[in-house]
Parts: sequence; structure tokens; C-alpha cells
Amino acid sequence: MALKTTLATRYWLKTIVMALVCVVLGLWGIWDYVVAIPRDIEAYSRATFLREVIQPALDVEFGSQERDDATVVLNAALEEDDGLDPQWSDALVVFGGAVSGNNVDSQQKAKDLLETYLNKYGNVTQPSRFDRPMQWVFILCLPFGFYYFGAYLKMSNRAKKYLLDDDGTLTTPEGTWTAEEIEGIDMDRWISKTGKARTTWTAKVIVKGHAPVLLDDYVYKDMHLVIGKLAHKYYPKEWTPLAKRVIPRTEEDGGKE
Repeated sequence: MALKTTLATRYWLKTIVMALVCVVLGLWGIWDYVVAIPRDIEAYSRATFLREVIQPALDVEFGSQERDDATVVLNAALEEDDGLDPQWSDALVVFGGAVSGNNVDSQQKAKDLLETYLNKYGNVTQPSRFDRPMQWVFILCLPFGFYYFGAYLKMSNRAKKYLLDDDGTLTTPEGTWTAEEIEGIDMDRWISKTGKARTTWTAKVIVKGHAPVLLDDYVYKDMHLVIGKLAHKYYPKEWTPLAKRVIPRTEEDGGKE
């Protein structure tokens, strides 16, 4: 039966996880940069305005300089808002009426509204000037997310191209070679105990007229069966069809290998 490969779980799972992490971090960075930080800046600014302008003006007598100054600031704030936030515009109108007038009901309504907005905005921490530049670190993760998704699709397609037929024909993304064109397989790094550990999942097929073809069992599931079949064909005394080393039998085990 022909031997085929698929993408190894260890590889695709790591790749997909990395892709998801990068995408989540990137989207989080965009959300903070575009929505969260501007929202907190606005909330902190409003809380400061309420504490430093509205609250002091409502605590002093009608006709005082504090109220006159607050009226000027309120009018400027109304022009700046220009109805962009209807609720806040309505609140500014209530504050303006209370600061410029002496009606008891309007004073109490303004104080109640002041308390409501301080509860809403009062605990917001002012964003640091470094917060937005820092979000670029996360935003720049987004392209890497697409890179990892692309790598997964690419390697998944490559995995489908590896095939060792019953007649010994080997098909890989690099090309197809018949049994006669395959001269052997380099097993020097396969399950080696020295050198880079990552390379101990690999072997190289020696073919005529082409550079050695890498077979990677770390990336491709069941590649060890392809490697094992080739290794056993060319070095039957050294390798089993499962790409395991042949253990020589001793006399105590029953004689020679």
C-alpha cells in the first residue's frame, strides 16, 4: 500500500495557536488604540472638568466669580461638543442653567447629575502618553497571525504531496523519482543523540541529478514510515521498516542477527 503523509499534530497545533495569539493581540491593540484609550482620555477629561469647574461652582454662592468663570467654560464646552454626545450635551445644559441661575430645583438636579457622572467617570485613570505607542507592539502582531495561517495552509498542502508508491516511486513537492533514480537515503541525523535535536526527525533521500531531498517527520505525520521503508530497503541490517535501528542479537539471545 502506498505511504502518504499528513500535517503532524505537533506542527499544525503550534502554528494555529501562534496564529490565534497573534491575531488576538493585534485586534486587542487596535481596539485599545482606536476605542479604549480615546474613551478613557475623554472620560478622564470629563471627570477633571466636573471636579475642577462644575463642582466648585455649585458649592459657592450665586453671582460669585467662580460661577461666572464656570459659565464661560461651560459655553465653550457646549460649542466644542456640538451635539456629538447628546447625553453629555444635555448634562452641560443642566450644569449651565444651575451655575448661571439660582433656582433651588435646578441646583439640586445639577448636583444629582454631577454625582452620577462622577460615579461614571471618577475612577477612570488617565492613560499614559506611552499607552498608544505601546499598542503598536500588539498591532504589529496581526501580520504575523496571517503569516502563521498562511504557513499552516502551505505546509498542509505540501503534506498531501508526499507519497511512496509500492513500486518505490517517491513523490515530493520537489519532484518525483522512480526506484531506479533513488540511490539511497542519508540516515546520519535520524534519531542521532548528538547535534541539533530538531534535525533528528529528518533524513535525506539521495536521488540522481538532484540535491538531497529532505524528509521531515517533525512536520509531516507518518513520514517515519516513508523513511523507514527506504532505509530498510537500502540498509536492511541497520534499519527496520519503522525507521528504528536494528539491534544486533547476541549469542545469549539466540545467535547472530
